[in-house]
Amino acid sequence: MKSKKNNLYIRLIVSASALLLGVFAPHIAFGQKKEVRGFVISMVHTATYYDEQTCPEGTNGSRPDVLIRRVMRDGYNREEAVRIVSGIRANGGRDDEGNLVGSAIVLGGGASSSGDQSWNGYSFNPANVPSVLPDPMSYNAVGRFAIGLNLDGKVGPESWEHPFTGEIGIDNQMWRVLGCWDAYHVNKPVNPYNEGIAWDTAVDAMPAWLVAISGEDLDSDGDVVVTFDRALNIPLRDAFGSIMSGASFAVDPNPRSHNEFKGRIKSNILTIEPNDFYMQGESQFYPHLQFTGTQLRFELREDGSMVGHIGGYQPWRDYYHYLSVRGETDGMIDLIGVFYDLKRFADAEPDPLTGENTAISAAYFIEAVPAFHVDEKGMLLADSIGPGPKLSGPAVSQYSSTRQQQ
Repeated sequence: MKSKKNNLYIRLIVSASALLLGVFAPHIAFGQKKEVRGFVISMVHTATYYDEQTCPEGTNGSRPDVLIRRVMRDGYNREEAVRIVSGIRANGGRDDEGNLVGSAIVLGGGASSSGDQSWNGYSFNPANVPSVLPDPMSYNAVGRFAIGLNLDGKVGPESWEHPFTGEIGIDNQMWRVLGCWDAYHVNKPVNPYNEGIAWDTAVDAMPAWLVAISGEDLDSDGDVVVTFDRALNIPLRDAFGSIMSGASFAVDPNPRSHNEFKGRIKSNILTIEPNDFYMQGESQFYPHLQFTGTQLRFELREDGSMVGHIGGYQPWRDYYHYLSVRGETDGMIDLIGVFYDLKRFADAEPDPLTGENTAISAAYFIEAVPAFHVDEKGMLLADSIGPGPKLSGPAVSQYSSTRQQQ
C-alpha cells in the first residue's frame, strides 16, 4: 500500500510538472522549435584597452592635474598652482596672498562651494556651455589597438585593430578621446572609475537591462533573434556582491527600450546585423544608451553567461551630458577638453544644416548572466540556462584577476 501511495505521489508530481511546463514554457508545450534563453546584464562600461603605444607622450592625469594646469594658465607657476589646488578643501582655493583662485574649482556637478552655478567670474557653470572656455588640447589615444567593431566595413587611417580577435578596421573614436585620461587608461579586470561606481550605484535601483536569444538550437551554429529590453524589477545580488544568476525578471512592455536584431551564432560567438539601439537608463548612470549602426560580439560561455562588447555610432553629446552631470570630481577628466575632443573626433550622423558630425563611434563592454524572463502575467518568455559565473558585476573584481576582456 505504501508503494502504491508513493507511485501516486510521483504521478501527481509529474503531472503537475507537465502542467507547469504547459503554462510557463509555451515553446515546449505547443511543439515550437524555438529555444529562448534569457540573460540580465551584470556590467556595462566603456570598452578600454591600452598598451605602451596608446599614450606615448604620457597621460592627461586626473582631477588635480586638470586643476593645476588651469591655475598655471592663470599665470601661477607650478609650485604655486600645486599649493593652491592642495589647499582647496581648507580655504576654497586661495593663493599665498589670500586671493580666491576660481580656476582651482572643479567644473560640473555643482562646481562652486556655495552651491550656485557661478564659476571663476562667470554667472553660470561653463560645464553647461563649454565652448566659452578655450580648448586645453588634451592628449588623445593613438597606437594600433582598440576594442570595438568595424562599423562601416572599411579600413581607414583612423581605424584600429582589435587586440584579441585581430579584426581590422575597428571604429572607436570614443577611445581616442578618453584613452589618455587616467580613469580610462585601464585594462580589465579594472573598470573606469567613474563608470564603475555609477553602475554600482545605479544597479540596486535601476530596472535591469535584459537580453534574450531565440533560435532552433542555441548550442549549435545558426541564425537567431536577439532582443534587448528593460525590466520592471531591479537585479539581485548574491553574497559576493555579484549579480545573481537564475533570477526572474518581468519584461517592461513599453516599446521604448525594446530592441530586436537578426543575429547569428558561430563557434559560440554571437553577432548581429546592424540596426538602431536604444535603452533607457537612470540618474547617476547613463540617462540612456543609444546607437545607430549597432553591432555586437558576445561570447557564449559554458556556464551560461555572456561576455563581449556592443558598439555603434553614439550621439556624442549624450556622453558629454553623462560626464557633466557626474562633474569633474567623479568624472576624473577635464570636461572642457573632452567636449572639444568629442566634437573633433565625431565621425558619423552629420547635421543636415551645419554638416557637423553629431555621433561618434564607440564600444562598451557587456557582461550578462543567465536569467528567467516573464511577461506581466508571469508567463515564461525565456529560460535561464546554466549556473552562471561565480563572480559577476561591479563589486567583485577584487576577488578575481581572470575575467577576460573580449
